[in-house]
Amino acid sequence: MTDKIQYPTAVVTGSASGIGFAICRALAKKSHPIAVVDLSAEAAERSAAILANETGVRTIGVAADVTDREDSAAAHEAIVAKLGPVGVLVNNAGIVPPRKGWVEEIPHEDFQNMMDIHVGGAVNWCRLAMPGMRAARYGRIINMSSGNGVVAVPHRYAYVTAKKALRGLTEALALDSARAGITVNAIAPGYILTELLQRRVDEGMIDYDGIAERTPAGHWGKPEDIAHMAAFLADPASGYITGATMRVDGGLTIRSDPGEDLNTSPFAPCPENR
Repeated sequence: MTDKIQYPTAVVTGSASGIGFAICRALAKKSHPIAVVDLSAEAAERSAAILANETGVRTIGVAADVTDREDSAAAHEAIVAKLGPVGVLVNNAGIVPPRKGWVEEIPHEDFQNMMDIHVGGAVNWCRLAMPGMRAARYGRIINMSSGNGVVAVPHRYAYVTAKKALRGLTEALALDSARAGITVNAIAPGYILTELLQRRVDEGMIDYDGIAERTPAGHWGKPEDIAHMAAFLADPASGYITGATMRVDGGLTIRSDPGEDLNTSPFAPCPENR
């Protein structure tokens, strides 16, 4: 196997910080040229520079809105021009639910935005990267689902729907591309202590201790836990794994109780007819 196949260019969307940056670091340590894609050009370039200094690999930081096809195409073109064809694509860009509530209480814009970013963004980047992968007869695509894409949780219908849709996309593309040497898998993280979730814990929006207690492993995960799985799925040796969703959640999704009052809206008392 040639060096190009062993260490192809890796693109990670939404990767200037958090889980995405941890994945970039894990792939850089395996000698993949790294493209850090983020909404902020400054943040992407800064994170790319950190990786280059740490590992010596070639990097590029580019700004792109994954929901914008033209914007994404321009970013992809810049990546290929500097680093070469994309052999690993990690569709990590996403958002957390801005609010909880019954379906009729959540603005439709919240739902559409969730679908556009998580699912539409992944589709846009698959459309860009897969032709080159088919030509090379090699590729690794990893979609970031969620434990909430494995088991549903109350009051978060938009997030659950988007993350479950990503699992469907993963399976459909895996079937379409397996004979071309391309694997398509998903990762379903549990509760991972990123900077964003730490802020929500500090603000009292998330019960850190309660979630740790309900998790069979007894604690939250770290971004590096997800990065290790992504690096495994990106490896040439993982070629017989495709269409899978890998749970990295400390056993949380094999436990049935959500630890919430399912009969009470987070916004208002439950109406009598519900």
